[in-house]
Amino acid sequence: MTNSVVIGSGWHPEIFRTEAAQLIGSCKFLHAHALECTEEQAQTLIDRSSIFVEVLSPGGSAPLENAVAEIAEQFLLLNLEGSVAVASTRTGNKVDGWSGRNISGEVGALLVEAGYKIDLTNPDIQLRIHLLAPRENPPAHPDDFIAEPIIAWGVTKCRGDEWVKRRAPNRPFFKPVSLDPRLARAMINLAIPEQGKLLDPFCGTGGLIIEGILCDIDCYGSDLAWPMVTGARENAAWAQEIGGSGSFEIRNGSSLELGDYWDQTFDGFAFDPPYGRNSWKSSDEDLELFEGTLSACSKVAAEQANLVTLIPWDPRVINKPVEYGFSFGYGWRRIKKAFFDSGWDIRSTVPIRVHGSLARLLIHAEKK
Repeated sequence: MTNSVVIGSGWHPEIFRTEAAQLIGSCKFLHAHALECTEEQAQTLIDRSSIFVEVLSPGGSAPLENAVAEIAEQFLLLNLEGSVAVASTRTGNKVDGWSGRNISGEVGALLVEAGYKIDLTNPDIQLRIHLLAPRENPPAHPDDFIAEPIIAWGVTKCRGDEWVKRRAPNRPFFKPVSLDPRLARAMINLAIPEQGKLLDPFCGTGGLIIEGILCDIDCYGSDLAWPMVTGARENAAWAQEIGGSGSFEIRNGSSLELGDYWDQTFDGFAFDPPYGRNSWKSSDEDLELFEGTLSACSKVAAEQANLVTLIPWDPRVINKPVEYGFSFGYGWRRIKKAFFDSGWDIRSTVPIRVHGSLARLLIHAEKK
């Protein structure tokens, strides 16, 4: 039986897995950034995720031993029509005895014996054979996922989201400080995995709202600075022009007074609060704003609403458990208490390296 295989970009494997678990639930992780799932689940990731590079569907996985025969046999069972090109790729370190060129040639030979025509220039079907191997060198972001080498195979269905076109310099309203579209999309997917109303109380240039609109979500945003409000509206309209069907409403207001200008509840919150370059060290003012925003969001949150946010994080402990970290000059216990006291249960945390003097912690919480 064949399913589908989704190959993540490798940019941040743990975020890839966290996002996938929120969007599609149960699946089989084959590698730190690769999973096997149903075709329906794969389509959900195609529609929503920005941190994958290829979807193989139909497809599946196979052990390294006897891989050639198994891949050819499973492919022939699909009864697909047209010419075929067989290509191989690898994620991770080299594996002794593995040659992508050889295995592609051997699989191709079996397909020719079965009556298929091989066309490497303009094939009707692209059959991918992808070796998923461990990485000996530590990645940019810490990850403790361990798996034995395995082969993913399948018909290339999608080659990933064109998120680069949505980077800040390509938007109508541009400011240099803006979230990476991949991170913004992951935050949206954690906050609103299906449908609902999303609120960003620090909308800035609208990076999160852009991604929400492209996911067909009804988006709401606010900011204290009028230039940001008008700029975010311009960017939100641009997101609709490039294909997003979500609606948007952006107002001028404080994140501490959400109930004063929003007379409704929200199903999800996603925001990147303002803070200084080294605010993980000490910033009582930023912490007070953050704590107040958590409380304000809780007051306009629907039942079981999600809240996803980023806080500054001590880069020296990015490879250690969250309990070792600092933000706004306080330890994790104080940060966790701020969520609890505001009515939020923390579901997951993921550290993100920014540069030598700053990291961020991605936090996903749920309304109690």
